[in-house]
Amino acid sequence: MPTKITPVSPVTVPAATWRHLLRSLLREASYLPDPVAKGYMHRYVLGRFRHYANNPSFEERNDLWQRWRLRKTAIKGLSVLQRANQGYMKPLEKVLRMAYGRTGRRRRELILSLITRTTPPSEPKPKCLEDLLAKNSMTEDWKPPRVVQDLLKAQLQQPLLQYLDAAPRIKDFEPVIPEKNSWARPVPHCRRRNIRKKWYSKVLANLLPPVPRRDLKILEGLISGQLPWAPPKRRKATGTTPAPPSEPELDVAFLVNGPKKGQTFKPYAAGRPHVFTRRFMLRIWMRISSLIPRVLIIEEAGTGKVKHRFTWKRESMTRPTLPARKDITAEIFEGVDSQGKLLAGQLKPEQQGNDQPQDAPDVKIH
Repeated sequence: MPTKITPVSPVTVPAATWRHLLRSLLREASYLPDPVAKGYMHRYVLGRFRHYANNPSFEERNDLWQRWRLRKTAIKGLSVLQRANQGYMKPLEKVLRMAYGRTGRRRRELILSLITRTTPPSEPKPKCLEDLLAKNSMTEDWKPPRVVQDLLKAQLQQPLLQYLDAAPRIKDFEPVIPEKNSWARPVPHCRRRNIRKKWYSKVLANLLPPVPRRDLKILEGLISGQLPWAPPKRRKATGTTPAPPSEPELDVAFLVNGPKKGQTFKPYAAGRPHVFTRRFMLRIWMRISSLIPRVLIIEEAGTGKVKHRFTWKRESMTRPTLPARKDITAEIFEGVDSQGKLLAGQLKPEQQGNDQPQDAPDVKIH
């Protein structure tokens, strides 16, 4: 049953509201049908709450408008988790994309980890993605890291990403800098630097980095069926009593929306809930797997440079095989060979000896 959050004014947010929100978010995260998403969302929710709980400046500032916006963000995230656990396709895929680093904070962390591992020891390693966009590094001879170039080329050459709405929204392998501006003068250095910075920020915002080997092995095991999977079971509420019947009275909802309608299709305008089955989850897992590149590290002979080769695995839907009952199949296919034709002993008397087609009777048209 969805959790009801008590409405509060934008002036104050009581501590009980934050506690109820945290418990509701952790409860919904524990019911997710994917093991990686379940663990990631649990850590993500706790990290967000602890970040503000252990922040002295946040308490000293006491910005009521910021607290109200954070509460609104938490309620929105709770709605996404609730609809994902109800079987809505888009919210569930959104949660899985966050968990496997296809969007959100984990995607940025994986990109930073990929660039940091490939940074030469002689160069300073970036601590965050903003360090890569520093103005002092965007010189005339600047080029993005080799691993970023290889990953960008692999993404632009993969047509499946366009179908899955995950293609990079850039078309050039390098920033396009004009030689002259609109005044027919050479483009100044600050403008050239800003063009490089804007292009590189777009590249970092659209890269799909590889995931750790552990998460990839779990995902491939779920797709192949090697890892056991069972749909989550919600725990029933205990100690609840039905609400007493209330007397009919005019309330705000009746005055605003009018009399209650019958069953309509309004709840299914943005999709419909699904029952969690292996077939349903398999389709989502295959889409997530198609968004994860597999990386192969190649060392060039003679130069000693390392090149990364990124490949994309396109999953194919396997036909489900259901066990057949022998007594039913024997009765259905009795007297029929493997080609679906009747056996010689099963032919009817009028059909025996009539295997050859007969000439059609002469028809005279007057």
